[in-house]
Amino acid sequence: MTAETARPDDLLVACREIGRAMDLFDEAAARALGVGRSDLRALNLLEDGPLAPSVVAARLGLSRASITALVDRLTAAGYVGRVPDPADRRGVLVELREPTWRAFAGVYAPLGERVRAATGPLPADERRVVVAALGRIVGAFDDARQHLIDGDGTDGDGVDGDGADGDAADV
Repeated sequence: MTAETARPDDLLVACREIGRAMDLFDEAAARALGVGRSDLRALNLLEDGPLAPSVVAARLGLSRASITALVDRLTAAGYVGRVPDPADRRGVLVELREPTWRAFAGVYAPLGERVRAATGPLPADERRVVVAALGRIVGAFDDARQHLIDGDGTDGDGVDGDGADGDAADV
C-alpha cells in the first residue's frame, strides 16, 4: 500500500467531520432538552408523526422494556403522549406534544439558520447536486452499517483480514 492509497478520501474525511459535528450537536441538544441521547433519537423519529412504541423500539434497536421506560420518561417530561391507535383498538401510538415543538424550535432553528447561511451563496443547481450527493452518501452509510450488522465486516478481533486493525484511521 502506498502513502497515496493509505490516505483517507477527502470526501470520507468531510463525512467524518459532519458526523462528528452532528454527534456533538446532538449531545448539546439532548442536554438543552434535558433528555438522554436515545430519548432525543426517539423524539426525532416522532417528528414525522405518531408511531407505535414497537416501531420506535425497532428503529432505535431497543427492547420492549427499554422503550417503555423511554416513553414513560418522555411522557413525564411532557414531550410525548400516548394516544389510541385508530387502526388497532387495543394499540397505542406515541406522539409529540406541543411543548416539544417549541423546545425543538429553540434548539434546531439556530442550526437551520446557520446551515442556510453556509449554503445560501450556492446557486440552485449546485444546491441540488449537494442534496443529491448527500442522499447518496446517506445510502452508502446505511449500506455499510447493514454490512457490519450482517457480519460481513471484521471477523470480531478488530482485524479486517488485511492485517490492518479496524480503527477509523485506517479508512
